Amino acid sequence: MKANLSALALGASLTVSVSPALAQTFDMPKAGSTTYTSYALNHELATVDMGDQGSGSLIEGFGITRNSIGQKPFDRMSVHCLFYEGARGDKYDLKGACTETDVDGDKINVTFETDTFTLTGGTGKYSGISGTGTFSGNVLHAPATGTHAVEVTNKITWKMK
Repeated sequence: MKANLSALALGASLTVSVSPALAQTFDMPKAGSTTYTSYALNHELATVDMGDQGSGSLIEGFGITRNSIGQKPFDRMSVHCLFYEGARGDKYDLKGACTETDVDGDKINVTFETDTFTLTGGTGKYSGISGTGTFSGNVLHAPATGTHAVEVTNKITWKMK
């Protein structure tokens, strides 16, 4: 179940060299909604085993996004997250924060809990963004010990100030 919660976390910060032809420059709509998918690799930084009382883990995630319906917003972004995952009996707690960065270097700041997230601001074309959404994930095969590969579906509504 712990891996399933990690599947709900958003992922990744990638440093790449982008040619001008690949730039994502577009006018961000003042309001809208969309669905996008995040593909992430989450790495457990530290875990506290509390025996029968459960466990808690600090996790860092890295990944990329693709807009699932062909729109420009939330497409081809790199994502970097840091989050806490707690397990106590049948209850799980997931809380964290992410930055989603487009190929122009403009960022969206996100906070999340369990299966919902909030857009808390941004830079560049995303300055003044706010919004909320839900997410759900599927665990993929882990490429290495202490990691979780995930595919996360995000449904979001936003507005710009």
